[in-house]
Amino acid sequence: MVKKLLKHKVLLVLSVIAFLIVGTVLMYIFGWRLWGFSACVSPERYITYHYEIKDDSVEILFTKNGFHGIGHTLGYVTEEKDGVLKIGIKYYVGLVPLLFGSGPRTETIKIPLKTKPEKIILCGNGFEIDIDDHVNEEFYQDYLDTLQQIEEQEKNKTSE
Repeated sequence: MVKKLLKHKVLLVLSVIAFLIVGTVLMYIFGWRLWGFSACVSPERYITYHYEIKDDSVEILFTKNGFHGIGHTLGYVTEEKDGVLKIGIKYYVGLVPLLFGSGPRTETIKIPLKTKPEKIILCGNGFEIDIDDHVNEEFYQDYLDTLQQIEEQEKNKTSE
């Protein structure tokens, strides 16, 4: 009887611990949106290379700088108000990327728009930066040149 009761208590404790671990992971991956811009990565932590405002969206090319360069993007939050679009980006750095990561990665995110903004502000962790002050067009041109070279190499390989 005592063994059975002890077995149930151990099982209950392990179940509660598993529930807490799973809840914490899910809250980190999905729940961050509840805290909005304060849960996003500071815009000083990533480098924006280029952005393009289209009729129905804005595309931003950026690299996660430093420690966050080895994770992947969880998503973004936005707020459109009075011609200003505020954008916050969140990254996830797990154990596997920390151990086997390959350094900064360049990513493009496409954010749908309701109206065309006059100004874009990058927000996160209490910081706000105007995207025009945070753009590196020289890298963007180098990036396009590299993509073109890779494309030409692929064409040369297929034509041989």
